[in-house]
Order: sequence, then C-alpha cells, then structure tokens
Amino acid sequence: MESKRIKLGVVGLKRGAYVAWTLIGDDNVVIRAIADSDPEVLKACKEDYAKNGVTDLLCFDSIEELLKSDIDAVYIATDKPLHTRHTVMALEAGKHVLSEIPSVETIEEAKILRDAVRAHPTLKYMAGENCFYWHFIQEWKKMHESGRFGDILYAESEYLHAPHPDEIKPYVPENHWRRYSPAISYLTHNLGPLLYIMDDYCVSVSCMVPDSAKYNPYREKGENGIAIFRTAKGAVIRIFIGFGMYVGYDHNFALYGTRGSILTDKTKPLESAHSFAKLYDTPDTFEKFTEIPIKLSETDDVYGHGGVDAKMIRDFIKCIIEDTEPPIDVDMGIRISLPGIIAAESARRGGELLEIPKEIV
Repeated sequence: MESKRIKLGVVGLKRGAYVAWTLIGDDNVVIRAIADSDPEVLKACKEDYAKNGVTDLLCFDSIEELLKSDIDAVYIATDKPLHTRHTVMALEAGKHVLSEIPSVETIEEAKILRDAVRAHPTLKYMAGENCFYWHFIQEWKKMHESGRFGDILYAESEYLHAPHPDEIKPYVPENHWRRYSPAISYLTHNLGPLLYIMDDYCVSVSCMVPDSAKYNPYREKGENGIAIFRTAKGAVIRIFIGFGMYVGYDHNFALYGTRGSILTDKTKPLESAHSFAKLYDTPDTFEKFTEIPIKLSETDDVYGHGGVDAKMIRDFIKCIIEDTEPPIDVDMGIRISLPGIIAAESARRGGELLEIPKEIV
C-alpha cells in the first residue's frame, strides 16, 4: 500500500469510540466513519469527536452502510456474538479488520473466519486482544524466552469482575449476550497472555461451574467458571472467571517452571502491583519470593487499560502501512477464543474432558 493516511471506520461505539479516540492526532490515520445502531450513542460520539478536531465524519446506523464508504480499515467493536459475521462482511467489502475478542463463538465460526482471512491475502486481520500489550506480560515473555523459568509446568490466571452488591441492577436488556453468555467463554484476556508467553496452545479442557446461590440475579447460569486446560507442550493451565461473587475487579497471573516461578500480587490492584518471583539464577529467592518492579504499564498512566488500547490499535495501523503480519493474527485469535467455547460445553456436560479440535487451533 502506498504511503498515506489510513481511513478508519469504527463500528460499535460504546467500546470502539473509546479505543479509536487514542488515534486522534496520529499522522498515519484519520477516523473517517463511525456506526452504531443506537442513534443517541452515534450522536454523542459525533459531537465528542467534533470537539476534538475530527471533522468530515461519516455517520451510519449499520455496519452494512459503513462498509460502503471509502474507508480502508474497520475496527469492529460490536456485540460478542457478531464478531465473526461482521469480520467476514468487512473482508468481503475489501477492508482491513481489527476485531474485538473473542474472535469466534463456535467451531464452525472458527473455520469460517480462517477461510475468510485466507481468501483475502492482501488484507490484514488482527484479533483485538489488548492484554498482550500489558508491560508485565511483555516482560514475563522476555524472561521465559531467555530461559529464566525453564520449562513451564503450570500456569494460572483469574479474571474477577463483579459489581458491588448495592450496585447490582439490570444494566442490559434481557436478550443481551452479557446476560446469557457463560462467563468462562470470555477468557481471552487471561488465557491469551499465558499462551502468548508460553508459545503454546490448548488441546483439551475440563470445566466446572459452581452450583451455589446466584450473586447477580440478572445474569443467567454460568456467571462463574473454572477451567483446566492441557496444552500441546504438556503444561496445565487453570483459568477462573468470576463475574458473580464478592470479588471486585482484578486480573491475577502466575507461571510455575522448572527453573523459576513468577506471579502478580493479589493483595493490590493490578495497575499498582509488582511481580514476585523465585528464580534459579537468583539463589536467595528459593525460600521466598522477591519483588520485581514490573507493573501493568511502563508509567503510572493506566488510561485505556494501562495504555494498551492505544498500543493495540496503533499496531494494527502500523501493519497495514508497513504491509507486515498482524501481531495477533487469525490463528492466534482462534487459539485464544475457541478454548473458552469448548470449556463452556464441558461445563454443560458436568465437567467432561473434551478435546479442542487440533485442525482448528
């Protein structure tokens, strides 16, 4: 592609406008078009962008109309069940795609998505997993690649995100995906970074869902889930998604290897917590964890999930301009999304051990 400013379209403005906002003033991209089915959201977004110098903005009430415009690329931030369908539509319209996660909702969608991306080799598809860009995840990956953990035997992560009991309310319509989608299916923020660090993928899963009394009456069954995965390299990964208990909001991570272990501090919010490690190359750490000053981001600025939203979308624009492979391609998007879908099926079967189709991941 010739050197020019990429004309970007954004569809799904509750999430999408917030992320695309970080591109305002970037010399490589112009926000050209926006779309949302809610006219009030669309109007508010247009007004906010106009106040910050985004002019000549095209506004649409559907992705179908947006894709007819002269944009080069589209950021898809629509509802979770629509990501694959909207991605395929965008590719067929000749647009580069950054899609929010999960990338797929079913095994069939995984096949459809991969086929669609391969059928358009000149277009870029990137899965929008922003948590790969957390500073501590990048540093843990470097440590693992340099051999400091040895072979990773076990890894775990928790995504805790529940309202305070006094704030529980019906914040979305009855048919909204956030009400009925099993919590464990929304695990890419946690499984994804671990697989990225380990350079591995999942081959089987067993998942259980607690049967105790509901915490949030406005969510359907499955507001919590605990999945155990086996990876291709033989490691075991535990993922706990807790959307229905008195836990507040946080992400926790840990890796355990033959030459070292590392974890985040559960006693502090992730944005202010350091990592703690025991490392063979630091002998005095065998008996106790030593603090390593690796935080969520490189600075104290935690805007946009620790600044990673901006890094993610700028990497997407960069790969278009430089004609390079997307940092999180379609294969990785499927590898971090499909295991959650299989885990939810395992839970429906009472924890039955299920294989994750190798031909897909």
